[in-house]
Amino acid sequence: MSNKEESNFRTRRLIFIDLETTGLDKNKHEILEIGCLLVDGESFEIIEEFSAKVKPKHIKTANPEALKINGYTKEKWKNAKDVKEVLEKVASISDGAMVAGWHICFDWEFIEMYFKKLKIESSFNYHQVDVQSIAYAKLYNTPQVKSMRLRNVAGYFGFDMSDVHSAGEDIKITYKVFKKLIKFMEA
Repeated sequence: MSNKEESNFRTRRLIFIDLETTGLDKNKHEILEIGCLLVDGESFEIIEEFSAKVKPKHIKTANPEALKINGYTKEKWKNAKDVKEVLEKVASISDGAMVAGWHICFDWEFIEMYFKKLKIESSFNYHQVDVQSIAYAKLYNTPQVKSMRLRNVAGYFGFDMSDVHSAGEDIKITYKVFKKLIKFMEA
């Protein structure tokens, strides 16, 4: 990548990431599922998709409500992968990409902690794109949007979400909302 490309954020790829976890505390809970979309920074076209269920090692520390929200069952997770294998795949596809997502700081805290703990080298770009913040700025004066939950904003744009959270599906909705917000901003 040339210096000109490095300084132009518009040419940098985006890696949209969503996690499902066993709870909200990164020091106590685990990643259960990850969904990623690698996207071209200029056209916003999807380059690569990746999602995987992750084997929890300490399911007894999970928040029961989180497991219910994520639809966790031993049967659904029987073919889940090891967290290191999954995160190494994420690292391999995200070279130099800016991390993007809905309330991305939550997901980033888990990812950053796991990368350090598992000694996984990453080359994410240090900039982040929080789609929720873009939605807040663009939809602040839109009375039909009652909250900044992804489900509500997605519904405003005509996207339906299932009742069970899935990282693979949620990241696709986040990406679609992002594209709508970009078009909304151009109007």
